[in-house]
Amino acid sequence: MNASRLRVAGFGFRVILLTADCLLLTVPAAFAGTTDRMVAIVNDEIVTESDVLSQMSALLHDEDPPADAAQARQMRQAVLQRLIDERLIIQEAKRMGLTVGSEEVAERLRDIRARLERDEDYAAMLKESGLTEEQLKLKLRQQLLVQQAIDVKIRSRVVVSPAELTGPDAPAGSAGASGQAGEEVLVQHLLIRVTKERPADQASALATQLHDRLRSGESFEELARTHSEDPHAQEGGRLGWVRHGELLPELDEALLALHTGECSAPIKSALGFHLVKVLQRRSLSEEQAAASRREVEQRVYQDKFAKAMTQWLQELRRRAYIQLMDE
Repeated sequence: MNASRLRVAGFGFRVILLTADCLLLTVPAAFAGTTDRMVAIVNDEIVTESDVLSQMSALLHDEDPPADAAQARQMRQAVLQRLIDERLIIQEAKRMGLTVGSEEVAERLRDIRARLERDEDYAAMLKESGLTEEQLKLKLRQQLLVQQAIDVKIRSRVVVSPAELTGPDAPAGSAGASGQAGEEVLVQHLLIRVTKERPADQASALATQLHDRLRSGESFEELARTHSEDPHAQEGGRLGWVRHGELLPELDEALLALHTGECSAPIKSALGFHLVKVLQRRSLSEEQAAASRREVEQRVYQDKFAKAMTQWLQELRRRAYIQLMDE
């Protein structure tokens, strides 16, 4: 998986570097050069107000502006922390002796020019971003350097073992979570919620009453439309095809024990009391089952990567000299 990507939207150029929950945006546009006031010292490097403003400008390109001054301050603090983390990663990469060759930078530059297609578009992009080509090369070199450091310190060490996908703590949707990762079930669902107005004993009694009515032959679909309190009530409680492990564990366990056409007794969960009915079962194709396993493996990997990235950044911050000038 590539931790970095380049996005070209019209002529508005932005270098975007994704490192787990660390988003590094570099856009020396309208705010560049407006001020050189120091806002932070990171070991022997500084972060300026113009750095922060240009990053905020990039974020606001795709997001709604802050609703008030408090939200604007929070956004600014988050951007400043990301800039500090960027400096720390680059410094650590240099300490590790990592380097980026000129050909690697040139290849990235060729990718950008290929996306823009025309030389006029490339020139317009540089002008709008406020970058010279040499400055752009520097940004790309820094991006590649950060990527290398993450590859060495994090990505090469994050491994998902088979036991993590099949053991008792396996995530929802895996074979370990359900025992039947190669099957899908067409499900109807009816939920009676526990609320302040309807305590657990009353909710349980109503669910039991509805279960008795289903056993006597009443339509699940009609009872769900009338009584269910989940988003699928108006569809007669039909959840569609689900894979084992995609629902609440209590419901998943009940579905494993039900035959086609059979309805469960009331099932208690944190939400309230549930009734589920199995309408059909079908086996996944080999290709579908493999895709499902890859999805689960990807979720486990991303979770482990994010945790490792957070721990590494915390360690870099702990060892660094960081002074915020606003404090």
